Amino acid sequence: MKVISFLVMVLVVAFMVLIDIILFGESVAYGLGGIIGMVAFYIAYSISVEMSLAPRDFWVNSSWEIFKKKLGYAFGAYLVTTLVASGVISSMLA
Repeated sequence: MKVISFLVMVLVVAFMVLIDIILFGESVAYGLGGIIGMVAFYIAYSISVEMSLAPRDFWVNSSWEIFKKKLGYAFGAYLVTTLVASGVISSMLA
């Protein structure tokens, strides 16, 4: 299970890097927003247990389900932060 979780996490990070490369191709402001979003992803993943999971989840759900919830929470934070930061930075540079 840990190997599969690790591989999925590597694929998600590679996907975020690919998105950030594409964003840098569009504009530097969008690329910087993507970098800020990646930082938010790592912070959200590290605190997702306290923020989005109840203690009951560890008893009821499998470790794969918990990993999916943590990843979903972190990826949501990445998307929202990337969009907001890109908008703020592009409006500051305009």
